Amino acid sequence: MPRCTRCNAPLGAPPPGGDATTPDEPPAPPWAASPQGPVQWETPPPPEYTTPMPPSDETSTLLSPEPWSVPPGGPGTPEPAIWRPPPPPKPSRTPYFLVAAGVVLLLGLALGIVFWPSGSGTSADPAGGGGPSTQQSQNGVPESGTPSGDVGEQAKAVDGLLAEMGTTRSDLGSVVVDGCEESGLRRVLDARRSQLGRARSLDVTALDNGAQLKDALVRALEASSESNQRYLDVAPGCPSDGEVSDVNQRASDAKNEFIGYWTPIAQQAGLPARTADDI
Repeated sequence: MPRCTRCNAPLGAPPPGGDATTPDEPPAPPWAASPQGPVQWETPPPPEYTTPMPPSDETSTLLSPEPWSVPPGGPGTPEPAIWRPPPPPKPSRTPYFLVAAGVVLLLGLALGIVFWPSGSGTSADPAGGGGPSTQQSQNGVPESGTPSGDVGEQAKAVDGLLAEMGTTRSDLGSVVVDGCEESGLRRVLDARRSQLGRARSLDVTALDNGAQLKDALVRALEASSESNQRYLDVAPGCPSDGEVSDVNQRASDAKNEFIGYWTPIAQQAGLPARTADDI
């Protein structure tokens, strides 16, 4: 049986104490009083409305968040700078320029020494069209790493000393024949000592075996001076052969050694050949 949607009473059934044929009364208005009390509204109250604020000319600026309000590593936080070592300094090019300048300077000095004109160099022969000089032709000394003028000059200096030694030897022979007078022996001894000093100061660096040649010549003159001193010690008069035989033998051996070094040099330089008895 259908029921009322408001009071849940069966429709068509007479109310208690009433007639079943009585028509249904119209529903009471929502504001009518009821036996149970005031009528409750079934519709919800209207929503509350807020009056909007009138527009304003003021503008607002959005500020950035405070540093402490932004979490570390959050958006907008700049990444910390990473330390990198400074680049190594570029090497200076100054030492290379100095080294190059030094090399060029040394090369210039070397070329200047090599090509510097020498007073002992060869001179061109006007008649021969640039051939060797006349003095070189006479000396017969070929060109070598050492200037030929030095070889010729040193050989002539040695030959001049040998000539004086030969003269002194002849003078000694005359003094011995005359009875070994003291004045004559003194003169011979002084000459030998002077020749010994000259032999020690000879420059023989340009000669073949120059050092050995000079040493033999010095030893020969030392032995001759010692022999002359022994002659002077017994003057007036001459010593016996036994008194001077050892020193004379040393002098002869040194002279023969010297001649062995000197002969090829004299031939090369065009100088007269000599023997041990000549000096």
